[in-house]
Amino acid sequence: MGKNQAYKAMQKARSGSSSAAPDELEDGMSQIDGTFHSPEWHAARLASLKTSHTITWEEFKKKQKEDELRKGELEADKDKMMREYRAQLDAERESKLANGRNHSSSKSNHKKGKDIMIEIVYSMYIVICTYVVYPTTKLC
Repeated sequence: MGKNQAYKAMQKARSGSSSAAPDELEDGMSQIDGTFHSPEWHAARLASLKTSHTITWEEFKKKQKEDELRKGELEADKDKMMREYRAQLDAERESKLANGRNHSSSKSNHKKGKDIMIEIVYSMYIVICTYVVYPTTKLC
């Protein structure tokens, strides 16, 4: 019983039986139940304890083995995917290296593109210079 309940029972016994003889004074303990919860609560608590959600050791070990197998399969799949990816990268690397160091065909295309860009910039420069010299000329 809690301290507060015992104290209240003692106070009740003192105030309620002040005319009684001192031999008949009760300490108030016999009237109060020692539990803090009702019998219905205790019954519900015991029922909930009987229905356990825990698994047995055998079930746990079985589940653990299944998880390890699943994890092993995932790692195997991951390794397989990594090998395929590496093979693909190696194939791309080999195809790039097969061209050799001197890429004469790609350089000629690059030079042509560069020449075209220079011509465009030069023509724009001429237009701008013409506009500066002759500001009344319309560009478009």
